[in-house]
Amino acid sequence: MKDNKETSPPEENKEVTKPAFSNTVTVWIGIVSSIITIILTVYTTSNKVRLDKLENSLNERSTEIEESKERVARYQWVYSLYGDLNSTDVRRKNFAVGLITLALNDNESKKLFSALQTSTDTVLQSVGQSGLRALKASAINTELASLISKVDTSNTAARISAVGELEKKYASSPEAITQILNFYSNENISTLSPDGIINGLYFLNRTDPTVWSQQQVQQGQDIIQRILALKPGPNTEREVKKFRVILQTAAKGK
Repeated sequence: MKDNKETSPPEENKEVTKPAFSNTVTVWIGIVSSIITIILTVYTTSNKVRLDKLENSLNERSTEIEESKERVARYQWVYSLYGDLNSTDVRRKNFAVGLITLALNDNESKKLFSALQTSTDTVLQSVGQSGLRALKASAINTELASLISKVDTSNTAARISAVGELEKKYASSPEAITQILNFYSNENISTLSPDGIINGLYFLNRTDPTVWSQQQVQQGQDIIQRILALKPGPNTEREVKKFRVILQTAAKGK
């Protein structure tokens, strides 16, 4: 019996297996915790993405509703001008047409006036024609202002292109002539570069003298004195001489 007791494993050896089991449990707990953390992170991120999309969708819808309300309000206001459009007072009617072009964007205005132009009602036809003319004039004025702003730009290519377009499209335009003449006003001429001065003259010298008014002729004569006072170079002086001829021809009338 004594020998059997001696062959039993020592107590120390039995306790050695306990830390190994504890470590295994700890490792698995860590793994499970990491997996749960990853799952929660993915779930939270996914929810946030869905919520962000939903919020963006709601914001877009809200914007669309506000824009729709704004359009309806503009259309109602335009409709309120119907009485003015039927007026026999031409100035009142034209004023109403102008207000419509301000209230509606270009696409809306074009659709409205084009539809009115095809109406069987002669009054509405007249309104449609007036509106389309107003839109065309507005587009021309926008382009003209853009070209004139480039006559004195520092970009040589843009400057040459602008003067060429002015000559090609607006040589017979009294409005273009007036705007270029205003280029040389007392307040503005000192700010012009030599290139700007000669470019303006270049265009004026290629305009149709028959469309000039006497007021424009007088304005041109005043401009010559302002330019000469700046002591311009020989190229500008040559354009000034040509400008005198244009003014003399224009002064004779059509």
